[in-house]
Amino acid sequence: MLFSHPVTEHFAAFEAQQSPLDDIRAFVQAALLETPLEKKVIAGLMLAVEEAVTNIIRHGYLFGPGRIHVRVRREARWTSIVLTDTGRSFSLDTESAPDLQHLAETGRRGGLGLYLMRKVTDRVDYRPAQGPGDENVLTLLKRYRLAPSPSLSHSSLRHRLLWVGMLAVAMVVAAGTGLILRQSAARMTTEFFEQWTQFGRTAAAATTQHILNDRSDAEFDQLVMGLKSAHRGIAYLVILSESPGHDAGPSRIRAHSENPALVHENYESPPGTLAGRDGRWLVQMGDQQVYHFVQSAELDARAVGAVVWGVPVSELTGLLSSDRQRILRWSAVILLIGWLLVLATAVWMIRPILKLIEALRASNIGGANPQSAVAGPEEIRQVVAAFNEAKEAVAQTHREMAERDQVRREMEASQQLQRALLPQRLPDLPDFQLGAACRMARQVGGDYYDVFPVDSDRWLIIVADVAGKGLPAALLMVALRTATRLLAPSHPSPTDLLGAIHSYLLSNHTHGPFITACCLLLDVRKHEAQIASAGHTPALLRTGTSSTLRHINPQGKPIGLPVTQGEEPHNHLDVMMVTFHVGDQLLLYTDGVTEARSGMRESYGLPRLEAAVMKASKETPQAMVDELLRDLDQYTASSTVTDDLTLFAIQCKVSVEIGTGPSSCKSAGTIDIVDPGDAVKTGTSEVV
Repeated sequence: MLFSHPVTEHFAAFEAQQSPLDDIRAFVQAALLETPLEKKVIAGLMLAVEEAVTNIIRHGYLFGPGRIHVRVRREARWTSIVLTDTGRSFSLDTESAPDLQHLAETGRRGGLGLYLMRKVTDRVDYRPAQGPGDENVLTLLKRYRLAPSPSLSHSSLRHRLLWVGMLAVAMVVAAGTGLILRQSAARMTTEFFEQWTQFGRTAAAATTQHILNDRSDAEFDQLVMGLKSAHRGIAYLVILSESPGHDAGPSRIRAHSENPALVHENYESPPGTLAGRDGRWLVQMGDQQVYHFVQSAELDARAVGAVVWGVPVSELTGLLSSDRQRILRWSAVILLIGWLLVLATAVWMIRPILKLIEALRASNIGGANPQSAVAGPEEIRQVVAAFNEAKEAVAQTHREMAERDQVRREMEASQQLQRALLPQRLPDLPDFQLGAACRMARQVGGDYYDVFPVDSDRWLIIVADVAGKGLPAALLMVALRTATRLLAPSHPSPTDLLGAIHSYLLSNHTHGPFITACCLLLDVRKHEAQIASAGHTPALLRTGTSSTLRHINPQGKPIGLPVTQGEEPHNHLDVMMVTFHVGDQLLLYTDGVTEARSGMRESYGLPRLEAAVMKASKETPQAMVDELLRDLDQYTASSTVTDDLTLFAIQCKVSVEIGTGPSSCKSAGTIDIVDPGDAVKTGTSEVV
């Protein structure tokens, strides 16, 4: 096999004198060591170069100074050494051999240099200068003597199985070793810091007792030295207590393992650490890196002292290095065992494996299972049976993947359809602004909101939540939207509309889930709204003048639930009349907001929502919705969304002054609660 390598070239120029001869020799040797030539061949070439350079210096530049250019060129099959000079040329017979007997008898040395160059090289070329300014060029060429290596494709099946198996085992062992090394390092690092954290808690508890008992300095010193001697990995240990008038935490030194003279002095935290804060930092202490720990000693949740200690990083690196060496030793043993198993497989199981390969190849071509075509050990038959099972499993997997792809495409189409059913753009209402957001726990869901005009002055706004999630809830949501749009013109009152929808669901979706909904009829001219709730979450009204928060929660049962015989569908619904003032913001939402859970499985809750509403932007309702979503995302960052959620905000906002015209929002008013018997009760709702 030919040696394949990119062509490289080394070039240098030297004065034609004896003094740089060592530099020429070192330059040529360094270049030749980068070639695949053997060391003894390189040694012979060095003698040839030295002889050639010496002859050029002695004969070519006999009457004056000059320079010698040396070029070492490495190619695919050979290496060439080219010497060029501008000195006197001479006749060089590169073909005839010298008479060694005659030279021995006469004692002359002429011709031995050329003989040496021809013996250690494969070819010697010399081209003398042809005229003034031309150069003499001497080329020494040496071909590579590479023994042809056997091709893997021409080796026996046993050898191929052996080499491939050994390589596979090596790769698996290397990958497993790397994974184990990472996991072991992570585990040991965690245990290392947990061990020292536990030590800090123990030391802090002992420190608290000493501080409470007002122990002497000697007892504090004894405590420090005892703790340090019991844990040899500690570089330093300091006990701190509160310093009068110091606000950054315990800072007065009560004991110092390395410098007892600092007792009762103020403690200075190392650079890069936070004073008064528990934790761990990597700091530089002299010529070593140290993990700097701080643990507060507390009494009734108040820090009365602290324990500060340092552990050299070398403690952890030493543990990791020892563990790494242990894993590498075991990996080497496992690798050797794996290679031996591969060797045994190649020697003892080659014939059944060949038959198995033939049978598997035949099954791949013909499509039939190869069980009857293979005869051999039980293990081989088990492999064939496993292959048949895997083949069937793969086919089943392909079928299931095709079905899942079909379902996914259908779900994506359903999602696009459901998104299209929600308002693509909120309308612009006179004196009012709207903002909304809707998120589904799955690709489709049951949350729904809508806003559309009933007449020129009144707009119907509805926010609903279908019980459940996923496709069943989404289908009922579509039915709810259709019913709302169809029934709203003939049932403009929120209670009448919810009652009509309730009757529609009982007639057409008997076994469907129930629905909670908040329906609002907004009069943009009078700045009043009738609100009815079918078991929905209470709406939140943030007033613009007094910055208070009120609950708007008319009584009502969810729609879609069976009613008692003879009961009117809308008798279980109340209605509230809300008068909007300048800057008032009304928030409608589904229970997916308040029931969202954090990583600790705690609900977001109504109190947190109320606090977020009070802090939210008053500029636009969409800004308020966006801020509420950001607060919700921050709360649930590490948990999975389990329920659909919807936010819908309404804000009364005009540019003219209060009371100057019929389109101005009112500056004062009440919330009227209207029961089904039309008896009116006037008063303000509960202030949160």
